[in-house]
Amino acid sequence: MTSTSAIPFLITRPAGKADNLLASLDDDGIDYLYQPLITTAQVGLKTQDIQLLQQADAVIFVSVSAVSCLQSQVDAAVLTAPLFAVGQTTAMALQRWLAREVIVPEDQRSEGLLQLPQLQQVAGKTLAVVRGNAGRELIKQGLVSRGATVRYIQSYKRLPLPLDGALLCQQWQLAGIRCIVATSNEILQQLFSLVPAANQYWLQQCDWILVSPRMQDSALALGIAPENITLAVNANDSALLAAISQLKREY
Repeated sequence: MTSTSAIPFLITRPAGKADNLLASLDDDGIDYLYQPLITTAQVGLKTQDIQLLQQADAVIFVSVSAVSCLQSQVDAAVLTAPLFAVGQTTAMALQRWLAREVIVPEDQRSEGLLQLPQLQQVAGKTLAVVRGNAGRELIKQGLVSRGATVRYIQSYKRLPLPLDGALLCQQWQLAGIRCIVATSNEILQQLFSLVPAANQYWLQQCDWILVSPRMQDSALALGIAPENITLAVNANDSALLAAISQLKREY
């Protein structure tokens, strides 16, 4: 993305998950730099994972990667339990694969999933959560507190891309980046791990668009001032675009 003036926004969504957002930014004439920080790799399922999918009372998918990396290893006939997805994009991927109803919350975050009426009375039930190598502990905590047994199935793992944080930070400053869009705690932490300690003051002075109160707490702990944080009303592309557009007007 080239521009003769400053480029205010840095988009850090993983490769493959940013396409719709970037296309919308292009359509709206909003200048940005795109730099994914993590990638995903499939993890082979264990025999007990297949058994759990067959026996679970419900199966929850946390991301498109969770779906695609399971789809390449499992026959659709295995999945007969009710299906839940944290976000609409994940739900659409499931529907394309299984041609079945997928329950998805309006608030497309872990908090929204836990508010679904279908997940209130779960005592004594076994729920499977298909995810990567970490994350979504809030879902497990919330469901266990209601008496459910929650088991994880790892269909993929997230890997940090081998990047030169010092060079990237220099490029971002030269480009005139003012706002960083981060859609997971892992991405937020990875930014601070990549950038040398001597340059982290610049990260702390940037504006940030984040997607959950938990991310805001993490950002505050990293030294980002509360007035520099905007919480998107949701984690989906339209909510991110709305938050970016609002900041662009302010700039």
